[in-house]
Amino acid sequence: MYTDLQIRLALERITSDVVTEEVRAGIADDRETAFRRAEYSVLRTERNEDQLVTRPQSLSAYAEAVAASFERVTLVTKLRETRAFAGFTRVFAENAQSLDERKAMLWRTPPPAQWLPAYLVFGEGIYLELDESTLQKWEDRQEVLDRVARLGGRFQAVLQRRRSRPRDLSARFVLIHTLAHLLMNQLTFDCGYSTASLRERLYVSPDRTAPMASLLIYTAAGDAEGTMGGLVRMGKAGNLEPVLTRALRNAMWCSADPVCMELGDLGGQGPDSCNLAACHNCALAPETSCEEFNRFLDRGLVIGTLENPALGFFRGRGIAGDSLPTPEAP
Repeated sequence: MYTDLQIRLALERITSDVVTEEVRAGIADDRETAFRRAEYSVLRTERNEDQLVTRPQSLSAYAEAVAASFERVTLVTKLRETRAFAGFTRVFAENAQSLDERKAMLWRTPPPAQWLPAYLVFGEGIYLELDESTLQKWEDRQEVLDRVARLGGRFQAVLQRRRSRPRDLSARFVLIHTLAHLLMNQLTFDCGYSTASLRERLYVSPDRTAPMASLLIYTAAGDAEGTMGGLVRMGKAGNLEPVLTRALRNAMWCSADPVCMELGDLGGQGPDSCNLAACHNCALAPETSCEEFNRFLDRGLVIGTLENPALGFFRGRGIAGDSLPTPEAP
């Protein structure tokens, strides 16, 4: 058993080491990105601990097209998540309130030792990291920058009205976020979990000195043993390729197209009009599964548009041995 003092000193030591490494490397992250970078560093390595088991996979076992698009695939066979209630808001789900301000709303008279109600859940997941060199070449294209700027303009227009947290939207963020939604929607058919049972965790930073471009799709339950391995199984070689292929092919033609794709070209749709080519028929997920309240999504950056198929990051990469064709209306 460890005392509270020993635990506190250990946490301070760990936090201090992370900050020191970031300062030494010249990484200028905001608070949220720095917090995720620590998780990102752990998920990239092999771990065999009581509450975290990760197994990086050899890309040579996957189809060549997957190896060309992704830099890492890690199966997270066991993970623990702590979910804490840190405050609440009305009308505006996201705002610029600090953690201390939200915590102050939980008590009429704050106790001397503040605490938060929380509970632990256990589960599993699939960690995917895009190939950085390929991603940088794609996101530097002017047509990609122009499309993301259109989405950023929509967000800036509602920033003050909705009191949202200021942020810089990058092409890699929209790409990874949309890919996470497409995969979650496909995995519900392939691994048996309901859509609301799956969650995303995004690790994105456009900082060229220390970039991040990865996602974690996971499921977690309150049972002490967590889940039963169905999600991890779909991340293994031979299973991931068809899941990815079906997710991308289904994204090529939405049942609301051409309207869905055209709304993306005309200015936006969805919550706060902060989606381009993404609607409930193709790319949206339950809000409990999404970190961004179903905003900042665009199929066009993933598989291309009707007028410009080459815009998509995954267009023509030969997923599962077959390049994605130009979509045709049914």
